[in-house]
Amino acid sequence: MKKKIMITGSGGFLGGRISAYYERDYDVIRVGHRNLDITDEEAAGKYIKDHNPDVVIHCAAISNTRVCEENRLLSEAVNVRGSVNMAKACRENGSRLLFMSSDQIYGGSRQKGANKETDEVPLINVYGAHKKQAEDEILEILPEGICLRLSWMYDFPVRGLKSNSNLLTNLLRSMVQNRPIKLSDSDYRGITWAQEVVKNIEPAMDLPGGIYNFGSESTLSAYEIGSRVFRMVDKNGNRGNFVIPDETGAGDNPRNLTMDIGKLKAHGISFFETVEGFSRCLEASPEYVHALIGESIVEF
Repeated sequence: MKKKIMITGSGGFLGGRISAYYERDYDVIRVGHRNLDITDEEAAGKYIKDHNPDVVIHCAAISNTRVCEENRLLSEAVNVRGSVNMAKACRENGSRLLFMSSDQIYGGSRQKGANKETDEVPLINVYGAHKKQAEDEILEILPEGICLRLSWMYDFPVRGLKSNSNLLTNLLRSMVQNRPIKLSDSDYRGITWAQEVVKNIEPAMDLPGGIYNFGSESTLSAYEIGSRVFRMVDKNGNRGNFVIPDETGAGDNPRNLTMDIGKLKAHGISFFETVEGFSRCLEASPEYVHALIGESIVEF
């Protein structure tokens, strides 16, 4: 009998990809807001009891940081209360919970070097603060719960699955339109291929309870990452200086969202470094790049 996994936010960018990838080997229960209002504690408890999943992968969230800043009450209702309701329901049903958290928790970090899960960082945006609050409350309710701090992700468009605005598609779109792209030279972060996140969800189901940085490591700014990815695509140098540094950011006090994944690696789970991840992604789908911007620009 197949293990039963429930995926909230299954119509979203990550939830949709997780659902599609695991439906062959698992009994996948897709959950969207039309099926369940996670802000309703009673409804959440009944839904999980009725479906009795072995594992709940909680992807549902208000993830647009601007929306969260403009509507704090909505963010709190969904990102905190909804997540806590899922934790309570999992505790009552005996289901394992994987909570998708965020590197935005590190938004206030100005330290040198990658952030560790135990680092004390000022919480400077609503989304990051609410994700941190949700982590704390989930682990108090459900100590064996697993909180995965995800970075910004990217992937090629996949038919039938939701796309999002990400560095890879933004860069390729700018190349098609012959419009240079500006990227911050003071925003340091890891950026992760969504397919790596998806494939690592299965081993993450067996992690001990706690918080884990869950994505690609990096020591580079968004501008440096974009420049290197651009050179992978524009191998002949036809476009010149197409990626332009946006110098309007923090300057001498850069924002550091980079994550140390040493804790995760100790449990046998790893990710490609950010630039290597982009290289593997491009190598996996050369036909898409060829079709989009022409074989004269990219050759793998």
